[in-house]
Amino acid sequence: MRRRDLLLGAAAWSVGAAAQAAPEVIRLGQSVPISGPAQHLGIEVQRGLQLAVDAANATGVLPGRRLELVSLDDQYEPALALENTRTLIQQDQVLALVGYVGTESTQRSLPVAVQAGVPMIAPLTGAESLRKQPSRWLYHLRPGLSAELGLIVRTLATMGWQHLAVVQQADADGDAGLDALRAVLSQAGLPAPLTIARIERNSTGQVALEQRDVLQVSQQILAARPQAVLFLCAYAPTAAILKRLRLGGFAGGAYATSLASSSALGPLLGPQVAGLNITQVVPSPGDVSRPVVAAYRQRLGSTAPEHVSLEAWIVGQLVIEALRRTPPRGSRQAFMTALESLGGWDPGGFVLQWDPLKRQASSQVALTVLDAQGRPQR
Repeated sequence: MRRRDLLLGAAAWSVGAAAQAAPEVIRLGQSVPISGPAQHLGIEVQRGLQLAVDAANATGVLPGRRLELVSLDDQYEPALALENTRTLIQQDQVLALVGYVGTESTQRSLPVAVQAGVPMIAPLTGAESLRKQPSRWLYHLRPGLSAELGLIVRTLATMGWQHLAVVQQADADGDAGLDALRAVLSQAGLPAPLTIARIERNSTGQVALEQRDVLQVSQQILAARPQAVLFLCAYAPTAAILKRLRLGGFAGGAYATSLASSSALGPLLGPQVAGLNITQVVPSPGDVSRPVVAAYRQRLGSTAPEHVSLEAWIVGQLVIEALRRTPPRGSRQAFMTALESLGGWDPGGFVLQWDPLKRQASSQVALTVLDAQGRPQR
């Protein structure tokens, strides 16, 4: 064999070996609000997942595989989320959809995912409707709103407060919250709310139309003279309305679910945030005695820790563990089977308890109260 033939043969072997060594790229996709009035939620979900992806790639926990996170902005608008979902599935060919924000975005996008056989993992929604006979392609981490609102209602009962007013976001998130609230109030033997005021999804009080929206809701609440107000809405309208209520003389209890995002409310409300009670579905981001929190804080560096990005970090850990249990180049079916096998798995001080009926991996919920600096206290 001539020298040229030997060189060509060696080059061909080298190219083949390099092709064999090229890692399998696994794409995870998400549609989240990266801009707009609910951008804090989307940015923090993206942050937590990206930290987990970067950590997995850096440590080589998935030999021969490399993760990529594709994040598209939907501005907390369900129509954009649906469009983004089609793009992620058809163009980006993601293995799974992870960490969507909001009930309506999830509800609209889920049928597209189910039809394509693409898992939808850990959306930021507590809607009980998504936990009743759910599709196998849907996997929840956080508990449903009945758990969050049940804790709030038990607290109200302990305080002896029966006169409750509700601020309801005028979309599927608000509807899900109100449905769950009515159920837990009935179970506790407490009366229906004095009044229910509806606020548009992205109202902030920063432009004329939204100022009227916030003003009308605030006046409706004040006129009812409640002992406590429950906010079933995202953080921007929660802050705008609570500020007006405090300025209007309301000194009663204020409660919100985890959708309100405690870390976003502090800067918006200032000292008026003090005393606001918010449910949380993951451990305190300050509890570094838990290995999962300590690892999150180490990767986070100097960025401020908070519950939403911690939840997304935990979601990232369960996705990575499921991939570790899935054979290389395994199917989405195999990946879902691995996710379902995580009951009892502990990423570090947060043991998963798989509920196959709700397709939900955690039922943990706690109530925090914010101090004057917006810091959650238990």
